[in-house]
Amino acid sequence: MESKLIKKFLPPYNIASRDGKSPFYIHITSEKFPKPIVNHESKKALAGPFLSGQVARQILKRFRHIAPYHTESPCFYRHLGLCRPCPDDPLTRPENYLANISRLRRLLRGQFKQVMRQAIKTLDFETAASLRNLLYQPISPEEYVVNPNLVADRRYASLEALRLAIGIWPLSRIEMYDVANLSGTAATAAMTVAIDGEIDSRNFRHFTIQASGPNDVAMLKEALTRRLKRTDWPTPNLIVLDGGKSQLSIVNFPLPIPTIALAKKEEVIYTPVGKVIRLSKDHPGLQLLMRLRDEAHRFSRRLHHKHRKIV
Repeated sequence: MESKLIKKFLPPYNIASRDGKSPFYIHITSEKFPKPIVNHESKKALAGPFLSGQVARQILKRFRHIAPYHTESPCFYRHLGLCRPCPDDPLTRPENYLANISRLRRLLRGQFKQVMRQAIKTLDFETAASLRNLLYQPISPEEYVVNPNLVADRRYASLEALRLAIGIWPLSRIEMYDVANLSGTAATAAMTVAIDGEIDSRNFRHFTIQASGPNDVAMLKEALTRRLKRTDWPTPNLIVLDGGKSQLSIVNFPLPIPTIALAKKEEVIYTPVGKVIRLSKDHPGLQLLMRLRDEAHRFSRRLHHKHRKIV
C-alpha cells in the first residue's frame, strides 16, 4: 500500500519506490536455526528500506564477523569462522547458535553500544574489538539506515578502546594540557577538553604563565595548580599532559585525578607508575588523545603569539 501511494503521489523527500522498483529489507527467519534473508517485504523487517539489495547484503556480510550465522547446507562458511557454531555440526546446541542470532538482531536494530557493553561484560574482548573496527570502517550513506547513531557510537568505541588500554573509567571528561613559549618568554598554557569522546571547544581555556625561565615542567605545574583551584569548573576524569616522563613528574605534587602523558614523536603513553603503553597509530583511543593534543598545541600557540606581539 505504501509503495503504491509513493508511486502515485511522488513525494519529494521519499525516493524509495518512486522509480518503480521495490526497496529491500532484511529479515530473520523463524526456523530452528534462523538465518537472515533479504527481500521486498517491509512487514516485520529488522532493517530497511534499502534501494539496493547489494547494500543490504553488504551490511550482513560486515556483521557476520561479529555474529556468525548459517545460510546453506553443506556449509562452506563454517571453515572460515563465519558460521560457528554451525547447524551442520551434530554437536551444535541450538541455544548457542541462537545467541549469535540475538546479537545479529541487535546489530540490525542499531544497538551497537549494547552489543559492545555485553561483550566487555563477558570479557569477550575479541568481539568488542571487532565491533570497534567495524564502526570505523567507511560506509555508504544507505548503511546509516541500520545505525543512525554511528557518530555517537564511534565516540563511545573510542572511549571504550581507551579505557581498555589505560584501565581508567569513566572518561566522560578528558582534559589535555600543553604549553607554548619562546625561551621562557610569552609563556602560555592551554586546556582542551573532550566530553563523552567529543572535543568541545566551548570548554577550552587559556592560561598566561607567570613562571620565569624556559621550564616547561614548571609551567605545566602552574597551569594545573591554577586549574584545580577552579571549583566552578567540572572535575575531569582524566588529565593528559603533552610530553613524557619529565612532564609527568609534576604528578608528585600530587594530582588528585588520574593523569597520563602523551609523547608526541612516538605517540607513547606514560603513566605515573612508570608503565609505558604503546598503541598503534590507528587505535581509536589514541587517535582521540592525539586530536586533543593537537588542539591544545594550536590553542596554546594562539595566545603565545598574541603575547609576543605585545612584547
